[in-house]
Amino acid sequence: MQLAGDSEFGWIINIAFFAFIVIFSLYGAKFQIWQWLKQIEAGLIELKRMAIESRQTTIDTFKKYGKEEDEVAKELDRWLDYFTIMPVDLDPAGILKRLDHLLDERRDRFQEFVADLAPKASASEQQSLENTLEVTQVLSLIFRIVRHFYILGKKTNSQLIIMQVQMILPEIMRLAKAYYDALDAFSEGKPIGDSIGPLIVTKFAREYGATSQSYVHEVSREVGYYPVEVEGRTVYAMRATGPGGTVGKPGFGVQKLVEENGGNIARIITIDAALKLEGEDLGRVSEGTGAAIGDPGPEKHAIEEAATQHNIAIEAIVIKQNEAAAVGVMEKRILDSVPDVIARIKESIRKRTKPGDKIILAGIGNTIGIGL
Repeated sequence: MQLAGDSEFGWIINIAFFAFIVIFSLYGAKFQIWQWLKQIEAGLIELKRMAIESRQTTIDTFKKYGKEEDEVAKELDRWLDYFTIMPVDLDPAGILKRLDHLLDERRDRFQEFVADLAPKASASEQQSLENTLEVTQVLSLIFRIVRHFYILGKKTNSQLIIMQVQMILPEIMRLAKAYYDALDAFSEGKPIGDSIGPLIVTKFAREYGATSQSYVHEVSREVGYYPVEVEGRTVYAMRATGPGGTVGKPGFGVQKLVEENGGNIARIITIDAALKLEGEDLGRVSEGTGAAIGDPGPEKHAIEEAATQHNIAIEAIVIKQNEAAAVGVMEKRILDSVPDVIARIKESIRKRTKPGDKIILAGIGNTIGIGL
């Protein structure tokens, strides 16, 4: 107002200034909501594209194994709505057994669906097809959830709902793109970052003479082990069977091996991928105590229960990765961590066990593309 002074345009400038303040006070929030909605719309367009393209990739992959495209598309659209209801947790007693039962039932249904839709696929190919199906299902679900809150926020004109979606959208887009980029790896059966655990265990076992013929199958569901002798110790090098895309049930495999040996296990070593912090190097190796296994609970509980009951030491070695690297084709920086991890396994065996001991070495992760 002082700048306007007493000039002939002073009152015009003052009126324009006050008009701007009034308009901004009345409509500023609406303008902000409109801006947020446009940003969410742009994200939704990208999410929809990824969901549609992943669906088509899945259809193209499945139709190679004996069914027509129209039939595959119809069944796939029906399966994209498949859901799992988590067990009630108001009475937590026995919740892990109930959860494990539901997860087994879910896996059985996935296997049944894939077998029906891809009758000419081999067992390992069917496992990889399951992974392809799950990626498509995840992308479809992400799109539908974001769309739900976008429509709800727009319908109710709720600034709170719209603001929350807009704020979390970059993380949602990052996660969706990681799964979308991983689709080719799953559809073509290529090793992914999460396969590093089984790969390390296999390479370690082969250093001590293990072969695919010496692999003991089905100690638990889709999990087996190589029995090898390492400097006077017996090591059960455990991994999911593969080379199809499966994680199996390694936690129950560890538990069964402990029971078969009467609890006479000196140490349990778990190898797995772990989520890295921003700024950490991809493929960084870290050590710790506990069971490195990223399941919903039953598998980790089985390992911890067996170890606690028989007073067995548990240690973990993890390879740091982000989401995109974990589900995408294995990068060289992750592969380069293998010698370091194997060296740490050998050091642990030498320093923390003695000749005559038995050790369980469990490589946790998806075995897609990792042969025996």
